[in-house]
Amino acid sequence: MLSGERTISAGYKEADIYENGQVVKGLGGGICQISTTLFNAALFANLEIIELYNHQFVPSYVNAGRDATVVYGVKDFKFKNSRNYAIKLTCSVQNGTATFNIWGYKEDVEYDVDVYANVTSKTSSYIKSSTFRTLKLNGEIIDRQNIMKATYKVH
Repeated sequence: MLSGERTISAGYKEADIYENGQVVKGLGGGICQISTTLFNAALFANLEIIELYNHQFVPSYVNAGRDATVVYGVKDFKFKNSRNYAIKLTCSVQNGTATFNIWGYKEDVEYDVDVYANVTSKTSSYIKSSTFRTLKLNGEIIDRQNIMKATYKVH
């Protein structure tokens, strides 16, 4: 889906990307909006996050701590189906909005999932945040997971 090098022949177009602390034009700009959307879907589906990187800067399309950057051959977003049964992913893009759905069988115990990210500190040069997932059963908190601690540059 997101695999492979970003080339014109693979259908990628030039757009804004982050590179060495700058916003520049490059192939595949915007691909991280897809990885970010998938990351958030995986969080709410209570799937295990295996590999995750935040951007250099807080992206304009999501709050600090809710992004997942990918750079071919360097940084990837990976998650694991930690459920008891197979899952199915569907993705659609309509009117500039990407949507992921994760489908699967209900398990004996299904949790209500809350996801939130807090900015923990901010200076003139950086923003730090923490991302948490809370699992609830019958309104009672069963588990609170720290998914990511992120540091962003201010620009």
